[in-house]
Amino acid sequence: MREKFGLQRLQNEILLDRFRTMSQPVLVSKTNGLSGKLYIASEMDRMDKIGYDCVAACVNDMAALGAEPLFFYSNISCVRPKADKIRIIEDGISEGCEQAQIQFAGSEIVELPDKYAFDQYELAGFIVGIVDQKKKIGSKQLENGDVIIGLPSDGLHNNGYVLARKQLFLSKGTMEVYYDTLGGTLGDHLLRPTKMYRKCMEHLLESEIQVKACIQVAHGGLDRALHMLLNDRYGAVVKWRTDTIPPLYQMLHKDGNIDLQQMRRTFNMGIGMLLIVSEEDSDKAAEDLEETGENPIFLGLVETGQNIIRYLE
Repeated sequence: MREKFGLQRLQNEILLDRFRTMSQPVLVSKTNGLSGKLYIASEMDRMDKIGYDCVAACVNDMAALGAEPLFFYSNISCVRPKADKIRIIEDGISEGCEQAQIQFAGSEIVELPDKYAFDQYELAGFIVGIVDQKKKIGSKQLENGDVIIGLPSDGLHNNGYVLARKQLFLSKGTMEVYYDTLGGTLGDHLLRPTKMYRKCMEHLLESEIQVKACIQVAHGGLDRALHMLLNDRYGAVVKWRTDTIPPLYQMLHKDGNIDLQQMRRTFNMGIGMLLIVSEEDSDKAAEDLEETGENPIFLGLVETGQNIIRYLE
């Protein structure tokens, strides 16, 4: 298929010599799909960043483990592949891999005429990384009073597009309307590329700050991500001011008639990455993150005596 379309030849080999210094090197992998966002991108004929989104989602999963990403693979499924569309998707993937400094190892292009509608595409990404087992994030015990820090997202990332489309009655026409409250069109904001957190997380770990837990908000909304961050064992008190919700989420809340509880279950609410550090490390962690251009937000505190997340609005 690649030869048929005249696509670039890809490399899938990488030397592991530099990882010999790890005491317990472990390979880790993650996968991500983009169904909802890809549907909107296809409807607006703006597929140029969708491959980048897939790479970013996978790279962020590696960053949340403290792992170094190595390879990225993709699977592109459709009724009948078109060379120009495949090139656009792969150009986005290549851009994402270049920014993340990882190897784009290849795409599997699959024709599934009985599953998809005409000119509909599906994209899934698979990433392999490596981490020293002793330094893997998530192995430390959480304590009462540990601080939950949030890193801002660039829009919805990969969450909630099905609900947004349903509640806002999205069409190509409505997504091309300019809104003063957004400072752009709705389509521009919905299709903003997913932010990568590899650089800031690596800087934080290099400073020897002990990150006890970390997760990107990309496999469900903020509420689910918090429960996963806390291993469904602990609770938290989260400071919540509705006036700090970014304009896009205000539109989804008010114009889409979605209550805040459902919003938290479905959308990232403007937070793309969550991490937990001890109280004594929290100020230094925030300083280190700011050095990389991040704007860390102190969201709340861990409560080990229960597994309920309390939002203070």
